Amino acid sequence: MIKLIRYFAQGRLFWALLVILGVVLEGCGLYFQYGLNLDPCVNCVYERALYMTFIVAGIIALINPKNRLWRFLGEIIFFIGSLFGIMIAFSHLADYTNDGFGASCKLRADFPSFFKLDEWLPWMFKPTGACVKLDWSLFGFNMPQWILLSFVCGTVVALIFIVTEPFAHREERMRYY
Repeated sequence: MIKLIRYFAQGRLFWALLVILGVVLEGCGLYFQYGLNLDPCVNCVYERALYMTFIVAGIIALINPKNRLWRFLGEIIFFIGSLFGIMIAFSHLADYTNDGFGASCKLRADFPSFFKLDEWLPWMFKPTGACVKLDWSLFGFNMPQWILLSFVCGTVVALIFIVTEPFAHREERMRYY
């Protein structure tokens, strides 16, 4: 099983699929905003920013997935982005179930001064709505639940890759003997 995991981690297919997944998830957010006219709340905007880590991690690892440094950097970015995504998604879910009266539902994003996504790309990262319940669900799950699920899956996969990373080093060392 570990060999199979390492095979995926060291191949380009997984990382290319991660980039595609990130683009699709960003596209879904934009479709909800512009296609369905659902204004994004601050949590939606933060989640979009964290989905960008899927794209960045995939691109970095795609540089050379057989190289430990590039691969591990991709795994760490994927893990950290997914972990922070879980935290934001939990907050989003709490605000969603409280009809927007949660502590994190602000009308203004609070990105760091050196990374003002809401000013640089307002069409994508500027919150224009409140955290209110939407009349939208898919297979019985609402939007914040799907977002939470996506970040949980990302965290699990990234953690599995990171935990099995030492086995890749052992296999590489054994090849030289």
